[in-house]
Amino acid sequence: MDLYNWFWSPSVWIPPGYTWEDLAPREGHPYPNSSDLWVYPFIIAGSLLSLKYFILMPYVYAPIGKYFGVKNKHHKLPPVNLCLEKVYKKYKAEPPQDVMRSVTSEIGWNERQIQRWLRQRGASLQVTKLEKFCDCSWQLTYYILYCILGFVVHRDKSWLYDVRHCWYGFPEQFLDNDIWWYYMISLGFYWGQTFTHFFTPQRHDSVQMLCHHTVTITLTSLSFMVNMVRIGSLILLVHECADIPLLLAKIFGYCRRQKMMDIMFVFFVILWITTRLGVFPLRLLRSTIFEAHVQQQMFYPIYYIFNGMILSIFLMHLFWTYNIIQVIAKKFSAKNIVVDVRSSDDDLPSNDDEVYPQIKDTKKEK
Repeated sequence: MDLYNWFWSPSVWIPPGYTWEDLAPREGHPYPNSSDLWVYPFIIAGSLLSLKYFILMPYVYAPIGKYFGVKNKHHKLPPVNLCLEKVYKKYKAEPPQDVMRSVTSEIGWNERQIQRWLRQRGASLQVTKLEKFCDCSWQLTYYILYCILGFVVHRDKSWLYDVRHCWYGFPEQFLDNDIWWYYMISLGFYWGQTFTHFFTPQRHDSVQMLCHHTVTITLTSLSFMVNMVRIGSLILLVHECADIPLLLAKIFGYCRRQKMMDIMFVFFVILWITTRLGVFPLRLLRSTIFEAHVQQQMFYPIYYIFNGMILSIFLMHLFWTYNIIQVIAKKFSAKNIVVDVRSSDDDLPSNDDEVYPQIKDTKKEK
């Protein structure tokens, strides 16, 4: 009980001079109700996942993808090879050179044959292009609608035009119904993304994506609990726009529309720089660090935790910006472009009909 009281102590969660009772929702005082976080996001997540998997993917996205020639072909598993299976589990498709030499000696294959086997093993775990097309189409649908909702919700909000209004009167700021829905829908979507993350093939940045979903859910829930919904809603608004041209670029890539893919990728880079490296750090992050404590006495533990999470998201932006730079460099050094800057290449080179030699029997040689 002492630990519980310590954890939920007002001195940790809310500004000095306030108690939880002061900020409890009641008649005439529509403050955020923390218990909503344990009910409505999960109802929305279930509804969105049902809409995605039972209606939109089989009856809308898949037929559209097939119409545009997106393939639904699964790669075959390579022949059973216990030695290479161990190598793949540890190093995936890129084992160190010393391991490669050791395996070459052990099974009697050359390096090219081993590399082909490892690539085919990785390709066999990937979802098909049509499945990727459907998933991108689902995300695109969500982000377009949520982005439109965001601008509609914020059109008459003073803090959209002057971020300092996020802190005027804090924490005694009432929660509007449209902002409540804006929050619950976002949490529902990201809870759904987190659930499905564990049932989809792992990508090279799966850990980073899971961290992103976790930080997003935690930060959104935290800002709701402590009534930082104004700055929180702006962070949500800024973050959803850049994903739209990226998803369009990926969809055009699956449909083999190279020119449109390149155009959308250019729009994505412009929006990414504007929102993730411009507006987010220079307006929102700067406001939470340098303006919040000027308007209110914000020096209490949750303030630092909140800013720490925002900084962690910005660090993820820098990591993905590095990936974008790599993609751009690859574009100018080759004839192709990889549009998914936050995952591995869409198709690992793999020949399902590759003929592999027999494994060398080292026991007979001895």
